[in-house]
Amino acid sequence: MKLVFRTVGYSGADIRNLVNEAAIMSVRKGHSKISQQDIVDVLDKQLLEGMGVLLTEEEQQKCEASVSVDTKRLLAVHEAGHILMAHLFPRCDWHAFSQLLPGGKETAMSVFNPREELVDQGYTTFGYLKMQMVIAHGGRCAERVVFGNDISDQGRDDLEKITKIAREMVISPGNSKLGLTTLVRRVRIDEQSRNLDGEFIKYRWDAPGVVPDNMTAEVSELFTRELTRYIEETEEYAINGLSQNRHILDMIIKELMQNSRITGMEVQQRMMHMSPVMFEDIIEPFEVNAEEEGPLPVNPRLSYKPLDVYPAPLHRC
Repeated sequence: MKLVFRTVGYSGADIRNLVNEAAIMSVRKGHSKISQQDIVDVLDKQLLEGMGVLLTEEEQQKCEASVSVDTKRLLAVHEAGHILMAHLFPRCDWHAFSQLLPGGKETAMSVFNPREELVDQGYTTFGYLKMQMVIAHGGRCAERVVFGNDISDQGRDDLEKITKIAREMVISPGNSKLGLTTLVRRVRIDEQSRNLDGEFIKYRWDAPGVVPDNMTAEVSELFTRELTRYIEETEEYAINGLSQNRHILDMIIKELMQNSRITGMEVQQRMMHMSPVMFEDIIEPFEVNAEEEGPLPVNPRLSYKPLDVYPAPLHRC
């Protein structure tokens, strides 16, 4: 079961090369046959090597010894929040492993592989976007649950990801208020804007050749309100999940503190005996009930004035 999600998209030649490397690793370990763990170890090695963070066991131990306990605990708490959020969803992307201090850097990383059925369907659902936002909230929310409101700035990348996904949800057909409104337009290559890092943001809203369209004051206000609502709703979702499963969060933190690494299978096996409070399956698209929220407030001062049209805000963190 481990290998199914780790080898999505592999060709026959890729599988053969993988098994050959696993055979070499198995011989070096003194084994008489290839085990599934040997193949998993090769997959992890290839991934870390490709990211440029592969260290020998001795080098990794030296790096860990140079990091303070408080820093390591902060990293463990933050990453454990992401891990737990992912495992509470019935159909989340499969969690391969998580590791503290990869390549000796004072950070943490988690590797997730997409489920084959999600890859085959060829599109992203509204529920999947919401699930990704909840998982992204997990790190900062875990710090709040463990340390209180005095949290670190580790979640800056998470906030940027959350905001980008929220914009996608606002313009998604799943949003009954703005989903069918054209809020983006395509431009020529010489008109395309770039972000501060000089790279295109890899989301449909900011895809190459796509820029925010002009919008009226009313639409801009509604856009901002919907964006904020999605962010706040998913944050509350994450806080509730972490609070209800605090015992599992502590288990993951402890494992990361001791071994600096935990695999998805290990988390699954331990959670089976810890009575987790799982999230509902939200992968299927859901509709926003506009009737329950009531009509939008009317501003009479705008009734007889020309429409105030201006560039849409980017809402960056």
